[in-house]
Amino acid sequence: MKNVNIPVQSAFKTKILKWRKKSVGEKVFLVVFFLYFVFQAVIQIIPFLWVINNSLKTLPEFSQNSFSITSSWQFVNYIKVFDQFIVNGVVGYGEMLFNSLWQTFVYLFVNLFSSMLIAYALAKFNFPGKNVLYGLMIFVQTIPVIGTGAAGYKFRYQLGMVDNPWLMWISWAVGFDYSAFLMYGTFHGVSNSYAESAEIDGANEWHILFKVVFPQIFPLILALMVTNFIGRWGDYSTAQIYLPSYPNLAYGMYLFQLGSSWAQDGKVVYFASIILSALPGVVLYALFQKTIITNVSLGGLKG
Repeated sequence: MKNVNIPVQSAFKTKILKWRKKSVGEKVFLVVFFLYFVFQAVIQIIPFLWVINNSLKTLPEFSQNSFSITSSWQFVNYIKVFDQFIVNGVVGYGEMLFNSLWQTFVYLFVNLFSSMLIAYALAKFNFPGKNVLYGLMIFVQTIPVIGTGAAGYKFRYQLGMVDNPWLMWISWAVGFDYSAFLMYGTFHGVSNSYAESAEIDGANEWHILFKVVFPQIFPLILALMVTNFIGRWGDYSTAQIYLPSYPNLAYGMYLFQLGSSWAQDGKVVYFASIILSALPGVVLYALFQKTIITNVSLGGLKG
């Protein structure tokens, strides 16, 4: 039986040799750089651990000292979320979870689909106004979102989109966003040979896009789905401003936090709801971290 530790030992020795070859200045820089990121990681992880700790306490225990390590381990708080987490008097955790799901997945579909169509057309076709549209796509990225908030709300209100999920999805088909910019770079890197062969065999443009080109850029699509999912899952402003009658988990936690002092076990249940709501994003990012880093980096490079 082969010793499985040999490759590990060899890699470790290689790193040691590389470290010894570095100058004193390089070693000092790397050590300082490493300590800085350790410090940043600790700063980021402490609040998360604080929330987990307080989600497992009783309300009196939390009231006495929120920084003490729990001794009660109240896992039942996570079950209480589904009974006590209620906002506006009628909307419970289950309904808010459903709202988060449909708002997130509808947004992902219409946004990425529209971005893909625009990016594909700009990358693979020549037509009048192409450079203008590409310049518009870059220009849109430079406009602060907050600067267009009032005009955007008035426009949607006049079209009857506000608090109307049957029409609100239309505004999510943006197309000229960061996803389109990344797809544009990736489409440029896709060879035209397969598309030309499919065209010779009689395939139309839709078949070429979805059966020839799409499989080649699917890793980027997957990475964008995960990153956009995380961003949309934690988005409370859209529900607060445009869909107030359909609160998602992010907006619901904001509303519940305002009145948690009046709810039974309010604070500890609120902390438990934060952990439950954060789990999907944490799990997805942990599973697809390598895919995200690799494809988002490559997608930004113009072929």
